[in-house]
Amino acid sequence: MTSQNLPWAIRVSRAESSEALDRLMDSWSEAVTGNLQRSIGFGSHMRRRDWESAKRSIEQTYGRSSREHQQTLDTLSAAIHYKNVFGRRPTG
Repeated sequence: MTSQNLPWAIRVSRAESSEALDRLMDSWSEAVTGNLQRSIGFGSHMRRRDWESAKRSIEQTYGRSSREHQQTLDTLSAAIHYKNVFGRRPTG
């Protein structure tokens, strides 16, 4: 299975750096933004890479258990997790 066929949350989990994670999330955001038009602030949160606020916006608009948006919430959760992981890695 090529990476293009994998769910976004798995692609995010395979990012090798915070820069790669940012690029993946930029691509993901472009792919899903049309489906999340009702979610207030989603686009601006994504541009600022404030994935926690983007996730909260979706939860407030569609609900935490929305089947329709579960993959979106999973992808944002993975991105938040790996952003924290990359932030804790020692440099040098």
